[in-house]
Amino acid sequence: MLNDLYQMETIEQLTASIQEEPSPDLLRQTLFAEYDRYFQYANIEEWNKLVRVCEALRIVGWGDREPVEAIAEKWINGSYYSGLRTRTFTTVEGTSKGWNKRGNTFVIDGGDDRADYGIAALATQRNPLPKNPVRLVTSGNYQRSAQPFVDSLEELRERLDCDMRQDMYGDGFGYLGICCWFSHHDDPSPSVRYEYFHAEQDVPPGFAGGFYIRPRLEIGKLAKRRGELKLEITRHFTRQEGELPLETQKEMFKQDLLEMVAILDEKLKKKKTPYQTDRLKEDLAAVLAEW
Repeated sequence: MLNDLYQMETIEQLTASIQEEPSPDLLRQTLFAEYDRYFQYANIEEWNKLVRVCEALRIVGWGDREPVEAIAEKWINGSYYSGLRTRTFTTVEGTSKGWNKRGNTFVIDGGDDRADYGIAALATQRNPLPKNPVRLVTSGNYQRSAQPFVDSLEELRERLDCDMRQDMYGDGFGYLGICCWFSHHDDPSPSVRYEYFHAEQDVPPGFAGGFYIRPRLEIGKLAKRRGELKLEITRHFTRQEGELPLETQKEMFKQDLLEMVAILDEKLKKKKTPYQTDRLKEDLAAVLAEW
């Protein structure tokens, strides 16, 4: 198997070859040896082999080891990074590395191996681990009164990453990306102070501050990103909502999340996309009850 492992070009070829193996347990142990060999990858050749090993282990199963995925990506600053991540989006210690373009290949930033292995592209895992499909992101700017709620949202995000049972929902849909954007009228920098209002009539007469009219829920379209079907919804919080008591804010957001799942369910049904949104909603409700 190892003679062919690094030669297969498609994930379909890799899957078919692994499924033909007579002893999955023996193959798994062989793959573990390769994984340990390339875990401390020092160049692009070793990284790309580590990616292929993780793809193979995703197919044959990780047994009693914690599953990880090998991801390389280009960040917003234009730099490339790679690392091993768990199903809860945690990077395995010691595996995160930056890359620099060198000729027609890449070398590790600060690494000792500067050789050109004739490899032009960093590989990234094509069959990643199933992960929490309800993913929260909060804006970096928010009014001071919203700080406890923002902290509570971070706690909720961690609960969702750990407690959702994404293996049970199916693979027809990737994730619901939920962006929480807050008013920040009291920002230290006057140039970026503004508030959100949900409708023109909500703006007080003679209001002199900066503001934007945004709907409570701004709903995107079903679209693919890196091969995954996603739906993004932005929740805009007004100044008044940011000043509510914490428990009121949490109860309000619980209803928001359930409404978002209902919106997702309707969109998936229209597209006839197979996905167990009922199970997702049950698990979400259980997490929210503990939050």
